[in-house]
Amino acid sequence: MSENNAYYTGLRLSCQKKFRIKTLYFLNNIDFDSDRNFKVEKSMKILIASAFAQITFGLKKDKLKVFKLINITPAPYSYSHSDLIFNGDTNFATKTINLCWPVVKAGFEVSDNALNLAIHEFGHAIILEDSRKNLRYRRALNVKAFSRWKHFALIKLEKIRAKKNVVLRDYGGTNIMELFSVCLEAFFENSHQFHEKETNLYNSIVELLKQDLRNKQSPLL
Repeated sequence: MSENNAYYTGLRLSCQKKFRIKTLYFLNNIDFDSDRNFKVEKSMKILIASAFAQITFGLKKDKLKVFKLINITPAPYSYSHSDLIFNGDTNFATKTINLCWPVVKAGFEVSDNALNLAIHEFGHAIILEDSRKNLRYRRALNVKAFSRWKHFALIKLEKIRAKKNVVLRDYGGTNIMELFSVCLEAFFENSHQFHEKETNLYNSIVELLKQDLRNKQSPLL
């Protein structure tokens, strides 16, 4: 993480220790799989786990409850019933998060372009788990805080679709779940511009995640 995760390296030492513990706890509660001819190194697992720790650093959630398997592919992939090519997806039917390693790696190598596949797909996983009916576990995201985020997110969704978007990727206009993950990418990698251009939306994520990325050394509230 010291070499590849800018979020981690920006933290003060006391926060780094807490972050390492959170990352290791997640690693101990998730399984990894890959193609037969592709070896998933421990360093890959740690870097991917650190993305989950980033999102949940200010939250009590330390592991996923439904998605217990992360499948790592050496290249973009497709499903037999579709011609679409994927770099990653969060598959509720198989309870699996699929990630293309070169794209994951690139997401950490360039830390200021608001493109991070691991953060994006973990965002989907958290939303999907929280949206389940008859939850038998604590939601990751506070319901009131999420409702506040959704209020501003719906306004942003309309801006993107009306081609009046000045920050965040246009892909966020696909639907509210994609917008959540796109917001997370910008929140962690382009926080100052995000706050400047969409202050209410940014502040709602601060409330939701209980951290403010404009203070990189000690982001927790």
